[in-house]
Amino acid sequence: MKGIPFTQLLQVVRPEYAFLRIKPNNAVRNQGTHRIARAIAALYKGALANIKAEEQRVIKVLGREFVVGTRYSWTLPAKVSYFVYMEQKKVEFYFIVPRPHLSYLREKMSDVWGQVTIEEVKELPAFGEGATRYELIYEKEDALSLAVDRRSNDLLNSNLNAVELLEEGDRLGVFYNFLPGSQLSWRHLYKATIDKVNRRLPVERNKIGSWYLAKYLLAAGNVIFKEIAEALGSGHKTSGASGGGDYMDSLLDRLNGARRVSESTAKKAAATVIDTQIIVMAESVDGMRQRNAARSLAQSFDTVSEDNRLQYRPYRRQLDMTARDIRAGRNKIGDEEAQSFIALAGRDVLERYNFIERVETHETEVPDDLKQGVMCIGTNTYRGHDQAAYLSTDREYQNLTTVLIGPTRAGKSTLIGNLSRDAIAAGECVIIFDFVGQCELSREVAAAIPPGKTLIIDCADPRRLQGIGYNEVGKSADPFESYDGAKKQTTQLLTLVNSINAEETKLSAKMQRYLVSAALVAFISGGSVRDVFDCLQDHETRERLIKAVPVAQRENLRKYIRSLGELDDRDKGGVITGTKETYVVGIIDRLNQLEQNAYMERMLDKGTAGNVDLVAEMQKNQLICIRMPSDMFGTDSERDVYTTYWSTKIWLALQMRSKRLGGDRAKMLKVNLIVDELYQVQHTEQFMRSKLSQYAKFGLKPIISAHYLNQIRHIRDELRSANASYMIISGADKKNFDELKSELYPYQEEDLLKLPRFHSLNLIKNQEGYGRFITRLPKPVRPQ
Repeated sequence: MKGIPFTQLLQVVRPEYAFLRIKPNNAVRNQGTHRIARAIAALYKGALANIKAEEQRVIKVLGREFVVGTRYSWTLPAKVSYFVYMEQKKVEFYFIVPRPHLSYLREKMSDVWGQVTIEEVKELPAFGEGATRYELIYEKEDALSLAVDRRSNDLLNSNLNAVELLEEGDRLGVFYNFLPGSQLSWRHLYKATIDKVNRRLPVERNKIGSWYLAKYLLAAGNVIFKEIAEALGSGHKTSGASGGGDYMDSLLDRLNGARRVSESTAKKAAATVIDTQIIVMAESVDGMRQRNAARSLAQSFDTVSEDNRLQYRPYRRQLDMTARDIRAGRNKIGDEEAQSFIALAGRDVLERYNFIERVETHETEVPDDLKQGVMCIGTNTYRGHDQAAYLSTDREYQNLTTVLIGPTRAGKSTLIGNLSRDAIAAGECVIIFDFVGQCELSREVAAAIPPGKTLIIDCADPRRLQGIGYNEVGKSADPFESYDGAKKQTTQLLTLVNSINAEETKLSAKMQRYLVSAALVAFISGGSVRDVFDCLQDHETRERLIKAVPVAQRENLRKYIRSLGELDDRDKGGVITGTKETYVVGIIDRLNQLEQNAYMERMLDKGTAGNVDLVAEMQKNQLICIRMPSDMFGTDSERDVYTTYWSTKIWLALQMRSKRLGGDRAKMLKVNLIVDELYQVQHTEQFMRSKLSQYAKFGLKPIISAHYLNQIRHIRDELRSANASYMIISGADKKNFDELKSELYPYQEEDLLKLPRFHSLNLIKNQEGYGRFITRLPKPVRPQ
């Protein structure tokens, strides 16, 4: 039988290591890092546990079957290392962990440090052969402990003091190499050392020096002297012997240290211990500065001296960071001692060394139902992992209002462009209500949408003006349907007229009755908005419109026709000669205000025959841009009236669409209405407030932007009751946070103030309530 080579029978597997970079934040606390040390110690496996049968075969012996391995693998023991790297303006923290245990150790780090970012990197900063290196080893035996204080970061602070010695190009590093091992012999070693302490024997780690020999001889002589004295005195010490013994005891206490061990050493008896190798290193173009920096860093470990201390000596090998044993002195470190070594920069350190890269803000994870969707609001980073975040696509929540808050040039327009592109790509409709500047927003968005999916309503083009009117209602042969349509148009016209003269009150009840009567008579007869105003001012037009009322509608309009009769001015013979204009003077004043704008005057004179049918258009997958450049208007009130008119048209179109589709929301194409800087048009804002809770039922999602929440004061309170979502973009005033403070918890005001550029703090409605997280806004859309 041919023999099997040993290399084939047993394959040696070397551990593969991953390099993790840890980014601290202000919330870091190092009080629980002993748990990381315990987790590292728990990686230890005995030699047999590391052997695994890769191939097996069944053999028969004496009629019985046995499974015998024919090929084995032996995984070499692994280690974990912690590396603190320092430059003049850089401090970084790294872990080297076995890849099979990556998830386990990563979870432990996240559990201990909370909101840190853990990212895997391909390589670690390396030091050249000319670097100065020292290894640190215990001065005394392993049982004696260093100082332990969970509340203290003194060692890390002391280490970082060496950064102040560095100049451009200089580098420092502290390398902790943790080697998991058996705990079985620890109690025996600990007891042996404590017995020596109690007997005043020296416990130095170096047992070959002359000084150690001298102390050992003194201690041994003292023990022998005491035993002889006790024997000669039959168990009773003489006064001379007692005096001499006390003198020797005090001398040995001074030479060896106190006989009573510290609390840290006492606790170390029950501690989880781990063999640890420590290397400090420095590299600089200046040899003297390099040596001084290395010594300063090595001496900084005196901060944790107590019953034991770490002394340094030259390390003259090239450090291999992935080797399990780096061939340096080993120290049996307790988990509580290791806490001082495994430390990250917290608030105090980060404020002192503001160049340390950190997680500036609190991190929370995106809720599961917001990890996928249609409208992407950016990328969330949570513990080093990036995750795209979306607005909710839940049937009940997808049409709720979203509010974008941010200062000028913060990225609102870019975000709106991305949301619009996403919606169009998903088959939805987007309406941009653009009245700011030269309509740059809608132009930027339209440039990113395929030309075949854009509808531009250019209100500034005299050749393409839309007539003022509500053609969305349409015509019906059914008398009641026709009457209901006239009523709907009248309601929107009344809203429009009341928006004129913002500083005045609404029309009186009597004037409203006259306006409603004229509107119903005009609309039921197929008249225009201009006909409504002419009906109120001219008795001949009034008579013509009344005669044009269909017979089937006479009964419905009887009281309204009677009201219009009150406007007739008659002579002594009862003949109608004019109109009592004092009865409608408030309406005429508003008409005059409307006609002061040339565009609106032309629109009043134009019929609605050539108007866009918003009901049909909002059922198409397209971008509708309603452009109203600011130079169309001489005053803010003119613009407010004009935008209010379009708001009423959109609302009426939504109602008519729902009616035509039988109220079936599944058949209604989702419409996203984008209004930038809504605060500039107060009556439009008030109109939207009155409809905010109803928009969602009609398949419309408002997306509103402002510089700060208090700007949209008319609608602000209604937003809360309408389950609105909020995106507060970096640079926003802290008062915005105060408005939503309780809803944004656990985020603090500091998180908003430290938001990086083009990031947003989000409060997004989702299935579980509200998701709170930070995202990096999407990049600008590219023109098509």
